[in-house]
Amino acid sequence: MLRSGPRVKPLDLKGRRIYFLRRRFAVERAADFLEDAEDSLGAARDLFGTGRWAKVCFHCHQAAELGLKAALNALGLERRGHDLSYLLEELAGYVRKFEELRDVAKVLDQYYIPTRYANAFYRGSAMRHYTREQAERALEYAEEILRRVRQVVAQGEAEEGS
Repeated sequence: MLRSGPRVKPLDLKGRRIYFLRRRFAVERAADFLEDAEDSLGAARDLFGTGRWAKVCFHCHQAAELGLKAALNALGLERRGHDLSYLLEELAGYVRKFEELRDVAKVLDQYYIPTRYANAFYRGSAMRHYTREQAERALEYAEEILRRVRQVVAQGEAEEGS
């Protein structure tokens, strides 16, 4: 967990402790997170051609997670964790256009753990539980999240009235 210091200051928002990063550092981190998000999305696209649907779904979750963290950093916020629904909820408090992606986040959240572990299912390896259709939808969802994230990172500010 981050501690107060030259780069961060704590703020209690709705009973949750969050940290505001100093602007320059936050923007640098936003670019780093976005680069990793783009890399994960590229990996998902590459894997799609191999028919490895579970891995496509997982990398789409990763791309979305890293993208949401990029947008939060661009706004001077740092969040940890892998729960897309929570990250998106935090971001939607500053950028309303993310509110409509709540259901998208819930779908992608299902691909974080079970896509990688056989013991998430009663029988069969994880890879046998995912389909081309799920992978296609995961790619569409991750691409939509990243499209919006790129705009936030480029602008680097919250919407007026948010």
